[in-house]
Amino acid sequence: MKIEMAEANRILTPGIGSFKRWMSKASLDAGTLIPDGDSSCSSSDSHNVLAHNALLSVRSKNWISACEDAKKSIEIRPSAMGYIAKALAHVGKGELKEAILVFDLVFRNCDPKESNLLLLIKAIILCVAEKYDEAISRVQDLITISGDDETMYCYIQVLGKMYLMQGDYTPAVQLLERGQALASSCTGYDLETITFIFGWTFGVEETTEAFLKILDTFGEEMRASEVTTEWVMDLKRKFVDVLEALGDTALSSGEHDNAIARYTTSLSLDPANPIDIIVKRSKARASKGLWEDALTDANEVIKRDPSSHRGYERKYAALHGAEDYDEANNALLHMLSIIESSPDAEIWRLRANYTTPRETIAAIDIAIPEIFGLCPLVLIDLTTGRLCNAEERIQIFKSETPFKKLVSETATRKIDCVHIRQSVAKYFKWIMFSHTWEGREPTLKDVNLVNSVWELDDSPLNEKLRQFCTTASEDGYRWAWSDTCCIDKDTSAILSQSLIAMYSWYEKAEETLVYLADVLSSAELGDLALTNSRWMTRAWTLQELLASKVIRFYNREWKLYLNDTHANHKESPAIKQELAKAMGVAPETITSFHPDDLGVREKLRLASTRKATVEEDIAYSLIGIFSSNIVPRYGLGKTALGELLENIVARTGDVTVIAWTGKSLPYNSALPASLAVYSQVPYSPPPMEDSELDTCVEQLRTQLASQDALAFHYRVAQLPRATFGNRCLQLPCIAFYVTKISVQEPGGNQGTLYRATVSSLGKVEFRTADVMPLKKPRKLVFVHPWLRDLHHTLDGFVSEDERETESDAGSGDGTDDASAPASPLPAEPSAPVDRFTQALRLISRLGREFNALLFEQQPNRQYKRVAAEEEIIVRGVPHKTNPKDIKVKVLEII
Repeated sequence: MKIEMAEANRILTPGIGSFKRWMSKASLDAGTLIPDGDSSCSSSDSHNVLAHNALLSVRSKNWISACEDAKKSIEIRPSAMGYIAKALAHVGKGELKEAILVFDLVFRNCDPKESNLLLLIKAIILCVAEKYDEAISRVQDLITISGDDETMYCYIQVLGKMYLMQGDYTPAVQLLERGQALASSCTGYDLETITFIFGWTFGVEETTEAFLKILDTFGEEMRASEVTTEWVMDLKRKFVDVLEALGDTALSSGEHDNAIARYTTSLSLDPANPIDIIVKRSKARASKGLWEDALTDANEVIKRDPSSHRGYERKYAALHGAEDYDEANNALLHMLSIIESSPDAEIWRLRANYTTPRETIAAIDIAIPEIFGLCPLVLIDLTTGRLCNAEERIQIFKSETPFKKLVSETATRKIDCVHIRQSVAKYFKWIMFSHTWEGREPTLKDVNLVNSVWELDDSPLNEKLRQFCTTASEDGYRWAWSDTCCIDKDTSAILSQSLIAMYSWYEKAEETLVYLADVLSSAELGDLALTNSRWMTRAWTLQELLASKVIRFYNREWKLYLNDTHANHKESPAIKQELAKAMGVAPETITSFHPDDLGVREKLRLASTRKATVEEDIAYSLIGIFSSNIVPRYGLGKTALGELLENIVARTGDVTVIAWTGKSLPYNSALPASLAVYSQVPYSPPPMEDSELDTCVEQLRTQLASQDALAFHYRVAQLPRATFGNRCLQLPCIAFYVTKISVQEPGGNQGTLYRATVSSLGKVEFRTADVMPLKKPRKLVFVHPWLRDLHHTLDGFVSEDERETESDAGSGDGTDDASAPASPLPAEPSAPVDRFTQALRLISRLGREFNALLFEQQPNRQYKRVAAEEEIIVRGVPHKTNPKDIKVKVLEII
């Protein structure tokens, strides 16, 4: 480590106190030389750098380097650290006389209190030089003048170490044992200094080592001595207790190496009851990941006491850590059997801390159906290439390590259903494939015929599937899905179920991999290769893009699009921006789409540019995006689109679905023949400014009778939302009947231009290819169905969801309005606007121009849409119109 040189620079030439302060900054295990050119060291610190490096060289027994660095340090500036390092270097070189002479220089002007540590170090130098008697004598002299326990503790430990090195074990044990008695009240600071300089260690292990060597020197007669036996047993008990306690402290503080060493030394003393210590050592070894050693200890415990549950507990832990889960579970069951059969109530109560494999498996079996309810019906096992249904995947799971690990790891805690579900979900996570079909793609039958995607014949399309599987496997996936081979298209029920669930499969998948077959690897940012790819034009890929939470694009060569290495290309600024611009949506729509985030009309716009090979797929590819519950059935043709649009209106009441121009769908005349019409934004007048609205209200206040205005407001407020079922649309609207109609321009490619005289609206022109009933104009009616444009909460309107009941006004039979009651609306004490003003505000908004729809009455009083070639934009209702003359209806459209 680097020494803090600002502190080291304060070392005085002879000052041992300064040396101590330096030691407080230097770690005992400091083993890194400070480079000569270290920028953190000033020129005035260079002598300390050299002295520090010299001491480290001493520790590594590089005597020549140590001597050179120490000499340079002293030449620059004499210091205690430099002299000590040089003296030790001489000792290492066998030059004891020179070492003593150098060391004596440290004592110049030294404080008497500080000189004692230097005398001790000098004695140790003699000991290192194997001058044991002289070294021991010097330390004994120091002990006689020791003035406090801290100093005494240091001297005793050093003296004991010297006797141990000399081979005189009896006094060594006595001294080291005496030192242990003082250890609890002493810091051992000076011993840390000695440890740093000489590498000596001090502890109960040294005492034990000495004790064992003493025992080895005993003859038979001494061993048989009663006095010796009592002394040995008493000392053994003390050592065992101390070592075990030190091991416990180390284990609890996470110092596993120390714990193992203490327990091992304790066991070397052959304790009377070793099982507790072996159990603890097994635990410490397991904490270090030493599974084989931990298992050896566990088996030793079982051997010594087969009836104890603790040996099997440790055996389970060791085997679980070694990932031998079958044997771990066997050990667990054996342990639980011992616990459950124990007559000891305290042991029996331990059973509550464990969960049997059977209990865990039962919890897993509950979680699996929940997970599989979200999974595709069939997935590719990337390990074997086989197509696996749910039952087969479960069998594979229960035969493999993740399942066994989950069962094993749950044993020592209560069943955590959340953890189990997460673990099961993690195993069964899958990746989806998104691409465009290019011909005869490999089917489920094709893969099952050869039993693996890896065994398919060589062909470009088979290779595309294999490359997807290879890429997915390299990314760490076990399960994958492709629409080519993971759907049994010959079974209509399975095909239908798959199409309905497909949005959810992409949404719940871990990731979607997109293959852009027509994008070259040379594509660069700005080329808009993704925007112009065929993948961006297909019907099914819209939901695959929007539903997927994580997506990555690959070009024709199976390289990442634009070489973009983002884990999720939806989070890539460049790709996200390109997608958002191409689709005309906010970037947030790309990253976090939800079916409820966009309005019906906006989602129809996104779908309007998409194409499908099979006509029904135009509708079925949107089931998830619209949260529709229609049942896919091929062979319906355009009827499939009609069913989808009907379902959208039925579920949402959103009539913007019928805002289009062009040809009608045979399914229902209010619906378009193609989604392409939704690429155009329907006309919507700008909202009225508050000032304009206020002006209109004040004008109408003097023109209209309050009773008439309130009655009209009531009729509009009571209209139900639009409903759609059995191909019939119940359309709430404000109706304007045609009183006269004439041809303005004869028909052509753009249809015939007609002029109609309309009640409350005046002259209206429109163009259509349909033939209009010129002699029966009353069969025609223009309608304003955009009631949401008229509604405002300040005007007494509430959303459909807030209505407790729906009025039966306008039951859908096309009859005239019922008369309004005298007091049409209940009082609302907290209403911010009075009722009359609310009604006037509604009538003011009706005076704005709007996009009218034209319908023709049928013989059964139902209506059909007249398909106009252009939007019919009409002026609003003139303010002079009496509200009683404005019809509020629910028309039945077929």
